[in-house]
Amino acid sequence: MAREQLGICAEANLHGSYLLLNALEGQEKALRYKLARIPQLFDRLADHFSEALLTGVVAVGSNYWDLLYPDARPALLHAFPAPQDDNIGLAAVPVDLLLQIRSDRLDVNVIVAQQVLQLLQGHVDVLDALQGFRYLDGRQLTGFIDTPYNAKARQKRQVALVDAARQPLFAGGSYLYFQQLGFNPTVWQRLSQSEQEAILGFEKVSGRLLADGRLTADSHAALMWQQDNDTAVLHQNMPFYQLKQQGLLQLQYAASAEALQQQLSRRLGLGNPAAGHDLLLNYHRFELSAVFFAPSISFLELAASGAA
Repeated sequence: MAREQLGICAEANLHGSYLLLNALEGQEKALRYKLARIPQLFDRLADHFSEALLTGVVAVGSNYWDLLYPDARPALLHAFPAPQDDNIGLAAVPVDLLLQIRSDRLDVNVIVAQQVLQLLQGHVDVLDALQGFRYLDGRQLTGFIDTPYNAKARQKRQVALVDAARQPLFAGGSYLYFQQLGFNPTVWQRLSQSEQEAILGFEKVSGRLLADGRLTADSHAALMWQQDNDTAVLHQNMPFYQLKQQGLLQLQYAASAEALQQQLSRRLGLGNPAAGHDLLLNYHRFELSAVFFAPSISFLELAASGAA
């Protein structure tokens, strides 16, 4: 049975660190070996700092997958499509590797990032290092609860992890969309609470879905809410804040590429043109978008040994 990376379905933490890396030319053999060691590094530090509840994820970019693992590719692993709405740009960037580090101690995240970069030194360049944090009781900077409709408990694994019956080699892995969205708080705060709730589609304090009479087809909840496990997506979002820039680091994990593609299409107003795009995008802008696959630990180890 494939061993999934524990960070995919882990519970929320206080701090998230995200390393966006590009591989140096000709380093594939060394990276296959060293990427397989990173989950061991996570486990060792998680034991040492047990109170921090540390977890991590290693993910490989869709553009880099064939170079790193040329013998097999997850089904329908593609780059972002070009948006058809000129007002909404996805800012798609080809990123070779993503390392997600989450814990309840920022200093532990720093230690982990340092050791990961030391392990990969000479094989990668750092494109960016982003830092997210838990805001209030799991809210976005809009003041609303982040994804109150997210999968819970055992349902997370059904939603996020590839089924062995569908893709045996990639069982326990997960498709991942990573997006950085900038947020304009000045414009947002001019809206009344009722106007904000109409845009999100759920109540600001409780997170309850609005009644049918108030829920519009282009609200965030109407376009993102999913009841069907085959098209559901697991969110692991975190706000970020800098002096001149703030917003949301959005991580969406799914058991199939189709689930992510369908949700993005709905959000951009492509799935049901009559509904329009997600109203929340009028107050956010995509600053970076990248597609990844997070393979199982079993796959990483097999590939490192040359058996995959």
